[in-house]
Amino acid sequence: MKHIIIAETVQQTVDKANSLFSRGTVTLIPAASCEDILELHRKQKVDLIIADANLPRMGGARLCTAVRSDPALKDVSIIMVCENGDPAADEYRKAGSNDVLPRPVDPVRLFSTVSRMIMVQNRMAVRIPLRISVEGRDQKEAFVGISQDMSVSGMLLDSARVMQSGQRFACSFTLSSRVVTVECMVVRVLPNPGGGYQCGVKFVNLDAKTFVLIEHFAKSNPSTK
Repeated sequence: MKHIIIAETVQQTVDKANSLFSRGTVTLIPAASCEDILELHRKQKVDLIIADANLPRMGGARLCTAVRSDPALKDVSIIMVCENGDPAADEYRKAGSNDVLPRPVDPVRLFSTVSRMIMVQNRMAVRIPLRISVEGRDQKEAFVGISQDMSVSGMLLDSARVMQSGQRFACSFTLSSRVVTVECMVVRVLPNPGGGYQCGVKFVNLDAKTFVLIEHFAKSNPSTK
């Protein structure tokens, strides 16, 4: 049984549709404010938080920062719901939201995202050492790097390119003879003893087919070099 804290404003969408939430696989815990979310998560250590950026007494970015900066709270997935075209959407991601959904919330997309978040939590351990060429491109230029490991949540990337935490870019690589292109966000950057930089990269908005491909590759090649 999975436990999910959900903003009351978002739960109204859930209540209007027949979904995985009605199948006994999860327990929904409603919250009226960001402070309620923090208090409930501190008491119950839930699996997922579905927050609303418009909840009172604390903004979406501050909520994410509060969760990610607390060692006792940080190990949870967060979905942030905000207005369509909200200029702060990237701030929510940089602060630690795993995904951002626009309002009005599409129930099908919400349920798909929740399912993916729960699956990612269950499969985070499937991370393999993997050295492959990765082609990246951001708004400025293209660059090349070498992955060190990979999972459905992201990869460790060596590159001479100077990058910053929160920076987003697209990258392409080949798995099982298939070229995969994913959206990425840098979550940490460290100097590489051999020169250049080693970046922890998170995959953003990974589609279902790519998720399954990476997961299958990881399970089939646990010791790939």
